[in-house]
Amino acid sequence: MRLLLSLPVLVAVLLMVFEGPAPAQAAPDFSSTLESIPGKLKDFGSTVEEKFRAAMEEVKKSEIPKKTWTWLSDTFSKAKEKIESTFS
Repeated sequence: MRLLLSLPVLVAVLLMVFEGPAPAQAAPDFSSTLESIPGKLKDFGSTVEEKFRAAMEEVKKSEIPKKTWTWLSDTFSKAKEKIESTFS
């Protein structure tokens, strides 16, 4: 079974090796890289903000916060009654 899985991988690797080196790509100079960083950070921040807002809207629309608050209130009420009955 391992042999059957490793043969296609071996063939793919050999094809890549025998294909030869990739053509040289022009490397961007350092100053243009530094100039593009603020724009990329702004885009990243906007994307994160949009996703966070969408997630918060989903949480607000769901019943989870209400159910959690109800469960916590009931649990604390029961604990409080238990403590009062035990120590009174």
